[in-house]
Amino acid sequence: MNEYIAALVDEFYQLGVRHAVFSPGSRSTTMAMLFTEYEGFETYMNIDERSASFMALGIAKAYKEPTVLVCTSGSAVAHYLPAILEAQYSGVPLIVLSADRPHTLLHVGAPQTVDQQKIFGTAVNYYEELAVPQEDHYYTYPRQVARKAYMKAMDIKKGPVHINVPLFEPLVPELDRKHFEAGRSPYKVFKPNYGDVFSYQNRSNNTSNPSNVSKASNVSYTKNTTDNNTNNTNNTNNPNNSNNSNPLLAQYKKVLILAGPQIDVNEVESIRSFAENLQAPILADPLSNVRRYHKTDAIDDNHEFAINRSNDTNMIQKKHFSDVVISTYDAFLADKDLWPVLKPDCVIQFGQIVVSKRVQQMVASWDEVEYIEVNPTMDSMNPTGKTTIHMQTSIDVFTHLYSVKNDSHVYLGKWQYLETAGKQKLGTAIVEPSCFEGRTIRELQQHISDNAQVLVANSMSIRDFDYFWFSGESDAVLYGNRGVNGIDGTVSTALGLATNGLPTYLVTGDLSLFHDLNGLAVAKTHNLNLTIILHNNDGGGIFEYLPQKGTKHFDYLFSTSQGLDYSGAAKLYGCDYTKLSRPDEFADVLTKVNQEKGVHIIEIPTNREYSRQLHKKYTKVSVDMEALL
Repeated sequence: MNEYIAALVDEFYQLGVRHAVFSPGSRSTTMAMLFTEYEGFETYMNIDERSASFMALGIAKAYKEPTVLVCTSGSAVAHYLPAILEAQYSGVPLIVLSADRPHTLLHVGAPQTVDQQKIFGTAVNYYEELAVPQEDHYYTYPRQVARKAYMKAMDIKKGPVHINVPLFEPLVPELDRKHFEAGRSPYKVFKPNYGDVFSYQNRSNNTSNPSNVSKASNVSYTKNTTDNNTNNTNNTNNPNNSNNSNPLLAQYKKVLILAGPQIDVNEVESIRSFAENLQAPILADPLSNVRRYHKTDAIDDNHEFAINRSNDTNMIQKKHFSDVVISTYDAFLADKDLWPVLKPDCVIQFGQIVVSKRVQQMVASWDEVEYIEVNPTMDSMNPTGKTTIHMQTSIDVFTHLYSVKNDSHVYLGKWQYLETAGKQKLGTAIVEPSCFEGRTIRELQQHISDNAQVLVANSMSIRDFDYFWFSGESDAVLYGNRGVNGIDGTVSTALGLATNGLPTYLVTGDLSLFHDLNGLAVAKTHNLNLTIILHNNDGGGIFEYLPQKGTKHFDYLFSTSQGLDYSGAAKLYGCDYTKLSRPDEFADVLTKVNQEKGVHIIEIPTNREYSRQLHKKYTKVSVDMEALL
């Protein structure tokens, strides 16, 4: 009776979908059996729906294609909501197929039955209820729904879609190849790869061309008309103005680039090449992956502010990197006296806003600065409210059309001077004699393979990476769930990433790990490999840095100590486990674990209060202000 679902499954395969994650249930029998029976899908069974949804999120991140999520009716689909929200706000394609009771069983007290229509509201790109098709469209209708779902998941702004599937009994379908093949017709979805056309390798050192600007009809331009700034509001800013004789950015000698999360790894070289032409510093968030080392051009050793390669940055000598990339800004920008000295003429934002709150505060303090936000959609990603131009285009197109040559090194030199000081100071954390998050990250970066991938948990973990994960030292790819910045689902997301077979690491605090312990169960079922680096300060360490610190009931309401023994959790889920007693053990343990299979938890005990003191110690950067003036 439900064999038309086979056509839905086949159409997803024809469109390029290759991964499906299920949670067990009766009503979803038809879909689970047909996906499993179909040759070509990698399928994963994950008992906990919340863990399953974050695992699917990780798989979609790893493969850059939609992952199918299948669950039964009732409360099961509601457990997907946190991952759906993350996928929506971080632009990750997911296809949710929720099994449902037929309409005849709604609102009559039938068990495991709730109103599932549009249960995710505006958090999905597309919703449809798959009706029982008529005889004439028995196999073609579900294929049309599959196509719409796939295209909406892979829209300009990628995201989740939801198809609710009421299913009648009998739920066990006929597993016959003819049902998969019925109703097929030629249909492809093709999206040109503009990165191939506009890659930095295809450009000269000076790609400035005024005619490109005036003819850029495929690039939308929106000026903030409510801004009272009259400094840079003349017609030379309008790329669609045929009388424009100068490129958009030619008038600016001090350009600052913000590179935040949600930048595709394939766009990184375009950003760096663009910045090198402009002599523009890039404040590169660790999740932008712009900090990855640059293998194409050697650093100019004659540069006035060449990076000092002392302390633990010696490995840079073996690798080339782009010296426009600034990575230690969150530390030296603690000195607010630097903010007016570093004020640019123009800020360009790629991706989401950077994690660093200090950068956001600094930008908010500047007046009469052009702020160009580059986004392929019309969604604003700048909470400072300083945007003056919203450029609706891709990073590759923007960097190609608006690249200009700047011969002045003065502004970039100031940032490079500060970067040198920042790396010298923060780099000393490598010899910290106590267990400290900063030391762990410095050592991890030096001992990790270049083909590795690291999922960084939210809260303190991502902020520690912002400080201590330096530019130019690793080609590992960093991931994070920064769409809604939640601490849930980190284990499952990391295991989803691990399905691609690359060396995978999760760096997390104890509360984030505790929040998704159930996610560990799927690792053994599917033979996944993951190294979990657990900084255990027995509670919410980030609250040590917030105004709540020292208030009444602080420990009860915010620190939330659990006193958990994670060796027991490791045993429960069949994970290997090592607890460090000294920080100098980490490198050897990591080397050993890298040669093993399965999940290994490396627990590093830390102290919340002492860790806060160490952060102050290592992130206090002293600079000579006169050298910047």
